[in-house]
Amino acid sequence: MNRLVLFFAALAALSQAGFAAPCCGGTANIPSLISGDDRTQFTTTLISSQVVADAPVGGGIKNRKVNDTETAQTLRVDAATLLSDRWQAGLTIPMTRRYRARGDNRVSAFGLGDVSLNLAYEVIPDWTYSVWRPKAIAFVSMILPTGGSIYDAKELYRIDSRGRGFYALSTGALLMKSWGVWDASLVLEAHRPFSRTISNELGALYLRPGLGASGSVAVGVSPMNGDLRIGMALNSNYDSPVSTEGVISGSGEKIYLWTPSAQVSYLANEFLSMSLLYSDQTLIRTSENTALNRSVSFLIQKRWER
Repeated sequence: MNRLVLFFAALAALSQAGFAAPCCGGTANIPSLISGDDRTQFTTTLISSQVVADAPVGGGIKNRKVNDTETAQTLRVDAATLLSDRWQAGLTIPMTRRYRARGDNRVSAFGLGDVSLNLAYEVIPDWTYSVWRPKAIAFVSMILPTGGSIYDAKELYRIDSRGRGFYALSTGALLMKSWGVWDASLVLEAHRPFSRTISNELGALYLRPGLGASGSVAVGVSPMNGDLRIGMALNSNYDSPVSTEGVISGSGEKIYLWTPSAQVSYLANEFLSMSLLYSDQTLIRTSENTALNRSVSFLIQKRWER
């Protein structure tokens, strides 16, 4: 088996976990997928990020002041297992600690993020060699709003929000291909959050989110007989405005975010790999209506053969 394939599993996990932002709980609904010839895999990812700027509604960058510090540390656990030769199921559980210091105010909160369940099918297997045909895995995920959101937050600076606040259905596909020491992958995803109603002392507020989409393209090279992989990736995420009805009626603003990253992966043995990723959301200045992070992610993945 081509050992490059094993790195795509780490890439799929990093596509989502490595780009997590304290404000929104992540920038893509991409699950960790079994992409090699394995029966089960278990992935642990530690993410440390800091908000360094904000992208206003009209785009551009507004740097945070020196006395305004916002950080997050996330421990994300992904588990996936085969149900049959081509079907697989998975689970993602993130735990996040957020901290913000602004002037004399310092607040922090720790808890569960948004949990997701996913089901995937290997649409195009790579049982026979082809120069051009990629391996393709289609997936569908259910995101559970277990992390709370800005709509549910009660603490200062909404520091206790660790998710998006909506049940959401996500679907997409992962395509991957390798040529010798080179590899490339493409992930396309669309998600549909479901409406909800929140109530407080002022009355009821009906929230109706719009459709969203995300994508990731990555390329890499693997010297040292495939034990080391060096890669670059670019993620994008779009979320439609959330409209409100009730005590407040109106429409919010869309969210648009770009995340470039560099990554290094090392294959310790056939069933154990480690990856280190760095991302900087300030490098592409066309994001809108979101906080911008610099983050470092470290991933360890254990696999069991079929």
